[in-house]
Amino acid sequence: MNLYFRVLTAEDLPAILDISKDIWEGDDYVPNVIKRWLREKNSMAYGAFLDESKKELIGFGRVKIFPNRVAWLEGGRVKISHQNQGIGRDLMKYAIDYAIQVGAKIAQYDTSSRNFGSLALAKYFGFSEKKRMEVLFCKANDVKLTNKPIPSVNRINLKEAKEIYKKIDVGPGDEVCIGWSYVQIQYLSEKNSSWIKKDNAIMQLIRITSSPVQEGPDENSLWMITYGDDNAAFNLIQFAISNETKNQKIEEFDIFCSLEVAKMIQEIGFSYWEDEPIGVVLVEKELT
Repeated sequence: MNLYFRVLTAEDLPAILDISKDIWEGDDYVPNVIKRWLREKNSMAYGAFLDESKKELIGFGRVKIFPNRVAWLEGGRVKISHQNQGIGRDLMKYAIDYAIQVGAKIAQYDTSSRNFGSLALAKYFGFSEKKRMEVLFCKANDVKLTNKPIPSVNRINLKEAKEIYKKIDVGPGDEVCIGWSYVQIQYLSEKNSSWIKKDNAIMQLIRITSSPVQEGPDENSLWMITYGDDNAAFNLIQFAISNETKNQKIEEFDIFCSLEVAKMIQEIGFSYWEDEPIGVVLVEKELT
């Protein structure tokens, strides 16, 4: 199948949204960010077309180039009527070729550990897993806190949080999880976020609307992302839940954490979706 590519503009919004409406059963995050993607500097939203006139959009994606020459690949989508025809592979190749052309040295993207198509693309193009965070959830009414006293914690600002992330183990590289995505520490944003710390652990809390890079919790959910000492992280989780139960709007807690913390929070009612392990994975490839 011959495909034709070009940069997308605001005139392509109807076609982009038409593709997006069938992604993730209509719960795609792209409609919330596409206008920003189209106007953002050092970023290219691109489309794949069947016709040489480049009017029939059947797939799209985005590449963002950071100052440290990292190319961030995201938003790869294929029209539902044209899926499983190798178009996703063509989209990925176009993104990688563009990243090399503009001088990027590293390409990265993140995905769910259950997104087997995305992981197959990573393997095909030579990406390797760099980081992973487990993802578990629990309805607010089903959490069973321990009988131990909830420890006090310190509330910190964004500047303090960045310094803490630099001192604790966040895995290889300087990216940290912000829910269903990763971001380099220097680009962390306080939009919709707050931080607390206890001993050698830190937690980011994300509320409502979207996180700095991609999708975020709805108005009835709270995301909690922990790093650092596992026991201290568990204490932070219990503190946050105890504190948030006063907020009757919160109906569900979603936690992004290490495997050891995942085991701990299952004892207080958390579980994986459909009881199958799931995580958010960051993959990376050196470009030559």
